[in-house]
Amino acid sequence: MAGRRRALRGRDGAPPEPPEYYEDEFLPEPCVLSVEHLTDFPYREELPPELRPALDQLVRDTDPEGQDSITRVPGWKLGGWPTWHLNHPRTLTCGRCGTPMTLLFTIASDDTAGIVVGRWGELRLFTCPADHTHPFTADLH
Repeated sequence: MAGRRRALRGRDGAPPEPPEYYEDEFLPEPCVLSVEHLTDFPYREELPPELRPALDQLVRDTDPEGQDSITRVPGWKLGGWPTWHLNHPRTLTCGRCGTPMTLLFTIASDDTAGIVVGRWGELRLFTCPADHTHPFTADLH
């Protein structure tokens, strides 16, 4: 321990400056928040089988290019349904009480805003609906 203290003598405790080529990434950029109220549908595998054909038709009718904007609402969102475009739907349960968790917030990669999460994925926060004091669960999809 004494050797570690000696190594720190004479240092002011200020964090090192970031290298010049990283500086721009640490500065906030002005932006505008635009709020839209949307209907968010659950992923088709989460629907009862008898409703899936109607959802498939709605997807075809609203987006002929095949970009499923019905069950994969782009952008950031509060609440709604999680997307499951990388794996099959699963239920996240609260680590304290075992209650199925609900989606609280999604931060999705977005070309327009220049935001990349992981490998163009989504960071999702889930919360326990039974007790707000239980810990959140984060999921990178």
